[in-house]
Amino acid sequence: MISQNELKKLTKKYKIHETIVAREFVQISFLKELYAESFSKKIFFKGGTAIRLLFGGQRFSEDLDFTVMLDEKEFLRKITVFFSKLEKLYPFKFKERKTLTGKTFLLSADIPFFKNNVFVKLDFSMREKVLQPTKSILRTDYPVIVQSFIHSLSLDEIFAEKIRAVLKRKKHRDLYDLWILQELGAKMDIELINEKLAYHNEEFEAEELKKRLKIFSKNGFIKDLRPFVPINERDKLGELFEFVLAYLKKNI
Repeated sequence: MISQNELKKLTKKYKIHETIVAREFVQISFLKELYAESFSKKIFFKGGTAIRLLFGGQRFSEDLDFTVMLDEKEFLRKITVFFSKLEKLYPFKFKERKTLTGKTFLLSADIPFFKNNVFVKLDFSMREKVLQPTKSILRTDYPVIVQSFIHSLSLDEIFAEKIRAVLKRKKHRDLYDLWILQELGAKMDIELINEKLAYHNEEFEAEELKKRLKIFSKNGFIKDLRPFVPINERDKLGELFEFVLAYLKKNI
């Protein structure tokens, strides 16, 4: 477990609330243990937390998102055994949450010097195939040594899923992620994006995406991103929203 002194040092370094740092420690600890298991080669990390931990993104994140390439019954059998194992090694508890698709669990971590538990939502999607599987080494400043490859979607495939997310929901952090993914080198692969949209029987249209960008607001962007960026960057979120919108309109 992370010590109070280590937590304070990382909180100062990252210039963010200690709860966010504690959550990231829990996330990394979970990933370390998951990817030490042989069945995890069929579980692919993705989403905002993967952007930060594997590819160098800056914003912190709440959840751990995965695509699972296992039969649902086999996955549930293996993940249940894995959760039981972790509950003996860490002050963790796991509880399943009802969802319409896939499987979702809530990880609750009891960190000794924290008044309240730290929560991480675990989302496992089983509706699609992984098109560009990759594996990465997770390097971290936290007191966790990850000794296994982390299997994940590629940067381009995460980008394709973020394009779909912007078209299908209204989460302002998705705009931020699209921008940072392009800055990190993600390519606009239309064929890959269409593969993702095929689930909805749709095809990508650049004009539709540009039209969709208009529904996002500066206040919504600030409110959504504020908890997940360093304190010294929060006052600049309004300007960043305008920059990100202009950037995306030019580069998509």
